[in-house]
Amino acid sequence: MCISFPGRVVAVDEAGAVVEADGNRRRASTLLEPSTGVGDWVLVGAGNVLRRLDADEAGELIRTLTTARASTDARDALPSPGGPR
Repeated sequence: MCISFPGRVVAVDEAGAVVEADGNRRRASTLLEPSTGVGDWVLVGAGNVLRRLDADEAGELIRTLTTARASTDARDALPSPGGPR
């Protein structure tokens, strides 16, 4: 499954951009958003910068993804039904 994620552009070259998200850096194509620049917040999906985001929108997406991840982690930590008693 592919999920889109918000990130901050840390470098741009003729091949695309390097986007930092959640402490990781990934390359992304800027073909769909050629005006992408260093410091921009962007939405990345399937290896492409899909669009630029303003800082508030990026922050909201990050908070939403963090909440979803915490919820999933908490659910995965629960004992499975029918497991040892």
